[in-house]
Amino acid sequence: FFFFPSLLIGRHSLSPLPFQYMTNMSDPLEEYMSDTELEYTVNKPKLNETFSNTVVLSNLPKVPASKVEKLTSVLKKLASKVGVIDDEVPFLMPLNEAEGKSHGFAFITYKESSDASRCAEALNSYQFDKSHKLSVVPYDKVRGFSKVSDTYVSPTPPPYKPQPDTNAWMRDPGQRDAFCIRQGHETEVHWADGLRDPVLDYDGKREKEQGIQWCSYKMEWSSKGSYLATIVPSKGVIIWGGKDYEKLGRFGHADVEHVSFSPCEGFLMTTSNKIDAKDAVKIHDVKTGKLIRAFPLYPADSFKGEPGEERPPPPFLWSYNDEYIARMGEGLISIYELPSMKLLDKKSLLTDGISEFQWSPADNILAYWAPEKGNSPAQVNLIEVPSRKRLRQKNLFQVSKVNMSWQDEGRFLGCKVLRHTKTKKTVYNNFELFRVHEEGIPVEMLDVKDAVFNFRWEPRGTRFAMVHAENKSATRANVSFYDMSKVVKKEEAGTKKKGKKIIEGQVLPELNLVTTLNDRQCSSLFWSPAGGVIVMASLGDSSSGSLEFFDVDQCETLAVREHYRATDVSWDPSGRMMATSVTQPLTGSFYKFQMDNGYMLWSFQGKQLYQQAYENFFQFKWRPRPTLLSREKREEVVSNLKKYEREFDKADKERARALYKEETREKRQLRKAFRDRMADLTAIY
Repeated sequence: FFFFPSLLIGRHSLSPLPFQYMTNMSDPLEEYMSDTELEYTVNKPKLNETFSNTVVLSNLPKVPASKVEKLTSVLKKLASKVGVIDDEVPFLMPLNEAEGKSHGFAFITYKESSDASRCAEALNSYQFDKSHKLSVVPYDKVRGFSKVSDTYVSPTPPPYKPQPDTNAWMRDPGQRDAFCIRQGHETEVHWADGLRDPVLDYDGKREKEQGIQWCSYKMEWSSKGSYLATIVPSKGVIIWGGKDYEKLGRFGHADVEHVSFSPCEGFLMTTSNKIDAKDAVKIHDVKTGKLIRAFPLYPADSFKGEPGEERPPPPFLWSYNDEYIARMGEGLISIYELPSMKLLDKKSLLTDGISEFQWSPADNILAYWAPEKGNSPAQVNLIEVPSRKRLRQKNLFQVSKVNMSWQDEGRFLGCKVLRHTKTKKTVYNNFELFRVHEEGIPVEMLDVKDAVFNFRWEPRGTRFAMVHAENKSATRANVSFYDMSKVVKKEEAGTKKKGKKIIEGQVLPELNLVTTLNDRQCSSLFWSPAGGVIVMASLGDSSSGSLEFFDVDQCETLAVREHYRATDVSWDPSGRMMATSVTQPLTGSFYKFQMDNGYMLWSFQGKQLYQQAYENFFQFKWRPRPTLLSREKREEVVSNLKKYEREFDKADKERARALYKEETREKRQLRKAFRDRMADLTAIY
């Protein structure tokens, strides 16, 4: 570096400095300079070559250049609903210069790769308009197409591995039913037939040998019994199936607490109780294991209620045939189509003031009720889906609350209506009974002056039962049985009903009281799945655990038993056996009634078959069994019951003989050995 004290500019030339001056001049930067070679490294940012944030939208309308801007705006608005678009990367929609139109595809870049993945799932197959259904593919996948060889090479198929038969248990030669229990750190599946003690089927032996626990929290059977779901809260849900209970799928969901299968077992819903999580509720495809869609616990912040008065989160409810799933919101019901999980007709069903809704168990019909609002009465509505046609509306006045209950075949809907007087000082009950499968859906009303504790329909039948007493604090109650059908008696034959002559034995659609049982120690009702028999139980910590087995057909008590401090009652799917149990909460290390934990098995006639106690007992669940016979086929079986009785008696005798031979095998072997020894000694002496 050189310093020039004078510099002539213009027509004058530069004057060279004297050499002496230059050599005597010191460099001001000399002390900062070094002859040592500089070593340095450049920290360049790593180039991202994955393009994981970008997706390709194809099958778009091919529009002229003048409409590209409008189409771009619509697409960006649609894509922004899934995630945050990166505005620094331009939205690219290539044009075909020869035709003057767009090529029909575009590129969108998000700020996060997770949003791009969500876009590929949510918008793929989205119906953009009547003629165009979007195809959304990650850009990395599109780039991979360039590496595909022009020469086709047939892939080597993987070796065939047969899938476990999830219906193998239904072919059990002994026609046994299965149940699963959670006790201590164990989860066990047992067989039971009512003739002998339960037999262990599987207890996670394979997993124990691997040093893992196959269930650490809750377990749940699928709707038809094909799968057993076990919850691992930190990871998610695992489903098991087949003869050897093989692992069939894993569904990730941190902090999961609940699991629910759709009625046809096509879909699985997992739920956590995280209020602020955007994915607290997840809907999965059971066969593929794919996550279809996720939702927050509440549909909107307004639905939670005021602080300190939070409302429980509204549950998702499945339709009977796996076509829809729905959830209640603020003044609406959101119905989603399966498996796409897209909102039906792109809009929710408006239901002003809705408090509760339920699906029919046999039809795509929604029943919901809404309380009084201003001058508008309370309403119970039946809505057909997907047409949204209102099938029936019932207006109600001076209503405090409505509880809805469907008969299992969807033939009847019962609404227990709690009413009040104008002063609201006195309350009373009445029932609105809808005949859903009859023309016009007629409604019958039943007034009940007493407080009603429990209401239950008979499975596959037309009867229902209720527990009622003069006041809620009564320790003993009455149980009344009603029938939605009436058989014409001999003395009534020949009279006219609605202008038509009735005959003896004719069945009329008319509500009638069957019988009332007075002064019963009862708080809950449990019908046998086969119908005809009901158990009237007194459950709870402070109850005696009284169990009365009652034959409704003969109107007689079969037996009165007791299971002290019983908390749960459940019938097996066939109606042959019933289980009562004392269970403790899954959370918490201490339970004040721990010494009573365990379960008992009973015959439908009230005979105790088996009893087992545990120090820690959490769950008892029968394995559901699908209904394979139609109503007509079941009636045919009942009419030919004597024929089947002979077949089953013969099978029972053969089974008893085989059991006897097994139990006496060792004794017979000893006897044979003794006789052989005696024969040898006799021959010698």
